[in-house]
Amino acid sequence: MLLLTSAAATLLAACSDSPGIRTTETPAEGQAAAASAEAAQYTCPMHPHYISTDPNGSCPICGMDLVPVSADAGAAQGDGSIAVVPEMIQTMGIRTAQAEVTDFGQSLRAFGVVETNERLENVAASRLEGWIESLTVRAEGDSVRPGALLYRVYSPDLIAAQKDYLNSLKIGNDNRIAAVRQRLRSLGMQTAAIERLTQNREVIERVPVYAEAGGTVAELQVREGDYVNPGTPILRLQSYSGVWVMASIPETELPLIDTGMPVRLDFPSAPEAPAEGQVDYIYPTIDPATRTAQVRIEVDNAAGYLRPGAYADITMDLGGGPRLSVPSEAILRDSRGAHVIIAKGDGRFAGRAVRTGVSAGGRTEIITGLVPGEQVVASGQFMLDSEVNLREGFSKLQAPPTIIAGPDTPLSQLPVDASTLAEIDHFTDMALYFHEALTDQYRVDPYFVDPALGLGETLRTRFAGTKLVPILEDAEAALRAAKDAREGEALAAELARLMEALEPWLLEGAPVHYRDAGLTLFQETETGRLWVQQGGSPRNPYGDAQADVIAWPDPMAGMESGSAERQPVDPHAGHR
Repeated sequence: MLLLTSAAATLLAACSDSPGIRTTETPAEGQAAAASAEAAQYTCPMHPHYISTDPNGSCPICGMDLVPVSADAGAAQGDGSIAVVPEMIQTMGIRTAQAEVTDFGQSLRAFGVVETNERLENVAASRLEGWIESLTVRAEGDSVRPGALLYRVYSPDLIAAQKDYLNSLKIGNDNRIAAVRQRLRSLGMQTAAIERLTQNREVIERVPVYAEAGGTVAELQVREGDYVNPGTPILRLQSYSGVWVMASIPETELPLIDTGMPVRLDFPSAPEAPAEGQVDYIYPTIDPATRTAQVRIEVDNAAGYLRPGAYADITMDLGGGPRLSVPSEAILRDSRGAHVIIAKGDGRFAGRAVRTGVSAGGRTEIITGLVPGEQVVASGQFMLDSEVNLREGFSKLQAPPTIIAGPDTPLSQLPVDASTLAEIDHFTDMALYFHEALTDQYRVDPYFVDPALGLGETLRTRFAGTKLVPILEDAEAALRAAKDAREGEALAAELARLMEALEPWLLEGAPVHYRDAGLTLFQETETGRLWVQQGGSPRNPYGDAQADVIAWPDPMAGMESGSAERQPVDPHAGHR
């Protein structure tokens, strides 16, 4: 039974059935006949869908001898598991592995290529109009120091502006001097040349242009005598005092890498180069062909050993820390998300929904859904899943079990066994889940609602024509609406609608069951809206209004839901 725990834990158990591994119920009166019929059947270990009644027969597909089908082999159990005969387990190649806490710290090897550091690149462009003369930089690869003379330029416009500046100095008008000085800067005359003009009081016909930054000439775009305009690129300077190493990292390892992480480097072409670097940037895109992402590593190259294009061997220590994990091949994924097959022992298997994290070293982190020590199927789980689907398909071809009940049968007298009651409890679990989401102020996950909706059709078919059917129909309608509401007042309205549908079942169907489960039924005094919760201290999901306790009826006293004694409680106890 899924009740008796917190709402969140209950929902994890409710969602644990893997697609294709579903529980089917058999009434007590039909189990003996089913076991007798199954005992006389034989199957092929390699092709378990072949069923025969001949004990000495062989499989018509592969010729293997048939083995007996045990009473519970392949059948669904009450706890949501299935049982598989040992012969079939061996044939399927089922291998299990333990969910355990492992250290995700590991060394990652990668390759990279040295590239120029774009932050150390400078471009010299012309700020004035004229002819290039006395070009000191002649070819790519020349070294340039900051402040070194690059070239001289002859510009008639600049000569005229210089004469105007000298006249302003003679007049001594400070405002005019400042204006003409600013004009010289706008025409591209550097401060050092203006100071020389101010000091010497002579026109500079070939104005010198000095390097504002140092480096190596990576590109030269002018030659002696060229005519330039403002904005014409002259040369590009690149400093190699620092370089970048561009590393290709598999996308599965990216979650374990962060900026600032130290990196060990080895350069075959430069053994004397620095052996350490630091992750500077992780590019946001992944190459669809190689499934890798570029990671930029910053390396000091003051000694100049590293050259762009050189190969780099990279080692990263990924300190992932201890994490609960299973082998990555144990994870199954489909439209409902990730899940695993749990090995319960004695040939029994069950599905379990899990939430996964990072993957590294052939293992995948499990965030929720497993505890350390549980055994999961790491090999053969696909054949196991197919076997269960096939068994389920055969069971659906058989006539459904009949329920001896009618429209006048009281809810308390419906033939409900423990397994069926556990299925109906899924709807009560949803009421607990919605209550918790409203009081703790978080959004419900629509995925958690699907198992209850999936059971609704089965229960309505089984109890067709009884008083339970309209209860299930109204409850399902509330659940479907809650998947869209998810939070706030909209979710509160669907909780009230769900509780209104479940009230007859709670008070007439199995009140002792819910009383023994430790649940308390509350009703808001003014509005009459109901909710159910664990424990006796009220936490009103609808607000801060006063609430009353609805006592669970005692079947031995013959009490009906309408005569349930309602005990007032302290409206301030446990309220948010």
